[in-house]
Amino acid sequence: MLYDALIVGAGPSGLAALRRLREAGLSAIALEKRHDVGGVWLYEDDPQGHSSAYSTLVTITSKACSEMEGFPFPTDWPDYLPHTLVQKYFRSYAERFGLLEHIHFGQEVILARRTASAWEVTTREGRTYTARYLIAASGHHWKPYLPSYPGTFTGESYHAHAYKSPLQLQHRRVLVIGAGNSGADIATDAVRTARSVDLSIRRGYHILPKFGFFGEPTDALYKHLIAPLPKFLRRPMASLTLRFLLGPVNRYGMPAPRDPLFYTHPLVNSELLYHLRHGRIRIRPSIERLEGTRVYFTDGQSEEYDTLIWATGYEIAFPYLPPELVPQGEKTKRLYLNIFSLEEPTLLFVGLIQPNGCLWNLAEKQAALVARYIGGVYKLPLDAAAEAEKAWQAHQKQYADSPRHLLEVDWYDYAALLDRLVKKHPLPRRVYA
Repeated sequence: MLYDALIVGAGPSGLAALRRLREAGLSAIALEKRHDVGGVWLYEDDPQGHSSAYSTLVTITSKACSEMEGFPFPTDWPDYLPHTLVQKYFRSYAERFGLLEHIHFGQEVILARRTASAWEVTTREGRTYTARYLIAASGHHWKPYLPSYPGTFTGESYHAHAYKSPLQLQHRRVLVIGAGNSGADIATDAVRTARSVDLSIRRGYHILPKFGFFGEPTDALYKHLIAPLPKFLRRPMASLTLRFLLGPVNRYGMPAPRDPLFYTHPLVNSELLYHLRHGRIRIRPSIERLEGTRVYFTDGQSEEYDTLIWATGYEIAFPYLPPELVPQGEKTKRLYLNIFSLEEPTLLFVGLIQPNGCLWNLAEKQAALVARYIGGVYKLPLDAAAEAEKAWQAHQKQYADSPRHLLEVDWYDYAALLDRLVKKHPLPRRVYA
């Protein structure tokens, strides 16, 4: 059977794409290598498995700012959700919109080849599927990135992807390298069981607490108080609000950030500053070299550790795609609106973004535009390449020049853009195929 579209992955982005395509009357299926929906939110104990979730993982965006369109969270659920409830939510989402019968579980895509007339997709299980369009929704938080340093560490060392529980750190001297949201979570987890916890960082971070004025989730406060302001006022007002809430971060032992708020991805954590102020976590600078179980830092100090955890992020990887079509490095600018490949018009990406807010509902907006594109209602502008280059130049000025920030988008500006395009190109019908 020739489908209108094949979707790789049944995580939040894949489910959003499948919903919008089916609602547009298009024939589509999702291929998912695991046994259920949820992507990285489908927790597993296996350190080598697909999911980067750990037993204590909780969302960093509140439910008030994370729900999918027309599908609110139960009112009795907490503001910030553990991975168990997130996966339950997406399972219910799939059931509510009749998606499960259109998902082929246990099918790992290993090769996607573009023929003269269609995409031919092969799975490890030996099945072949064909479709006019291919939608890559397999995520970008699964292939660990590990930096290299001079020397060798002879103790225990692994990427944050393999971290599953604070019990594995019991009575150990732990160094977490990297203070993204996972690194901060793991460091605050470790104080419960580890003998000592250090956190190695290269720069200062803007840290957002999960709750702000009046006990409201911080992202909900931003949504209602800051986002409606003119764009030039948002950053200074958000910075001022953050200073009122926390004061300067160097009072907690963190180096002050050199760059303005949102120039790099903010760190959302209410426990890190608490543990720093109580002396349960020590800040260390960058690593200079490794020698046995001793780590030497750039400030001339050194320390012995039992365990190194590399919270150093993930590579953008789509191993089933031809290498020339994988948007890595500067090739990211060859994605129009972070969705449409300018190299291959039948290849689309959903969820390949890093927003300062929830990815799930933003992916659903992407999917709505994708459905219009495949349905022939929306077409790329003739100067799409020039617009993509212009957007890339603007991005370079707005965000840090690092691999992690290549996918960064402002949730509210990007959502507004997608909403305008979707509204401008209505679908002729809104029924399930």
